[in-house]
Amino acid sequence: MALRQWRSFCDVNPGTFFPRCYMFSEQNEKQAFIDDFNMTAACGILKWVLRSNGKSLQDDVISSQKEKKTVPEDIIVKALVACQLYLYYSTHEDEYDLICSRIINWEQFIDDYYQVMHHGAHIRNSDKYVDYCHQLLCKLRRVNPQLDIDGEKNIWILKPRNSSRGRGIHCRNDLKEICSFGNEWVVQKYIERPLLVYGTKIDLRQHFLITDWCPLTIWFYKHSFIRFSSQPFTLKSLDTAIHVCNNSIQRNLKNAPNRHPNLPEENMWHSDEFKEYLCTIGKEQVWDSIIIPGMKKALIQTMKATQENAMYKKNSFDLFGADFMFGENFQPWLLEINLKPDIIKDTSVMEKLVPPMVEDIVRVVIDYKDDPNCDLGGFELIYKQF
Repeated sequence: MALRQWRSFCDVNPGTFFPRCYMFSEQNEKQAFIDDFNMTAACGILKWVLRSNGKSLQDDVISSQKEKKTVPEDIIVKALVACQLYLYYSTHEDEYDLICSRIINWEQFIDDYYQVMHHGAHIRNSDKYVDYCHQLLCKLRRVNPQLDIDGEKNIWILKPRNSSRGRGIHCRNDLKEICSFGNEWVVQKYIERPLLVYGTKIDLRQHFLITDWCPLTIWFYKHSFIRFSSQPFTLKSLDTAIHVCNNSIQRNLKNAPNRHPNLPEENMWHSDEFKEYLCTIGKEQVWDSIIIPGMKKALIQTMKATQENAMYKKNSFDLFGADFMFGENFQPWLLEINLKPDIIKDTSVMEKLVPPMVEDIVRVVIDYKDDPNCDLGGFELIYKQF
C-alpha cells in the first residue's frame, strides 16, 4: 500500500521490483485483486497461444478412446479485447475495469480459462491468432514490467498478516478459493518463471541496517545467503514444499531423491557459493551489474515509502532481512522485509555469516559515531537522506 502511494509523488514504479500485492483488509483491495486476476488470465491465454504456436490440435494425436476437450476460439478474442483495452486505458484516465466488465462475461471467461490451464483443454483454431497475440504482448511488455514473470497459470501466494518464517503460506490459482480467505490475508502475485538453480527454486535473504529514520540512513550488508527448496520446481503442484524456501519450513522436509547432486544438503548457500555458481554458467557479471544494484534500489525505495510510518527512537537501530527472488533474467524481485530476522546459527552457512555480521553491526552502530573512517566490515552506506 505504501509503495503504491509512493508512486503518486515520485518517478519510481514499484512494479519494477515488487510483485503485485493486495491486502484484503483494505477497502476495494479485494475487487482490485479480482480485476488483476482477470487481466492476468487474459494475458495467460495470449501466452498459451504463442507457446502452442497455433498447433495445439494438429500436433496431438487424438485417440478414439479419449477425445481431447476443446474450448471455443472466442476465448482468444475476449483475451485480445481485454488486453487491447488495458493497453489503451493504461495511458488514459478512463475506468478500464468498468468498461471491460460490460464487454466481457468474466465468469464464463475464467471457466474456459480453467479448462485450458487446469485441465489441459485446447483452443480451437488458435493458429489464426499467433501474430495478433505476439504483437499485443510486445506492446503490453512496455507498460507492464511484470508480464514476463507472471507466466500463464495465474498463481498467487497468500500470507497471513503479521506472520513470519513462512508459516501459514498457501499457493492458489482459483479465484473463488482465493477470495474465500478473510481480511487478515495478504495476496501477492507468485513469480511463475523464476531463476532456477539445478532445476530448483531459490530465494535470497539480504540483511540491512537502518541507523536513523530522520534522516533516513540505510546500510547494506555485502554477504547474504541463498535458500533452496527441498523439491524440484514444478507448477503442476502448488505444494509449499516446492514453492516456499523458508529454512524454518524446509528443515523439516526430506530432500527429494531425484534432486541434482550439486544441491546442498542443508538447502542453503552463502552468497559466495552462489557467485561461484554464476561463474560456472557464464553469468558471473550479473551479480554486480544486475542483482546487487537491483536489490539496493528496491530497499532504498521501499524504506523511503515507509519512512513516515516508522516508529523510531533516536540512538537506536533496526536490523532487517529482505527476501528476494530472481526472474529468469536475474532481475531481483522483493518479496517481503522482516524486522528482527531470525539469525540462528542452525546451518554451516549461518555459522559462517552471522558472527562477523554481528561484529560489523557493532562497528556501524558504535564505532562509526566516533570515527567515520573506521573499518565497517561488510556494511556499506547505500543511502543517507539530506
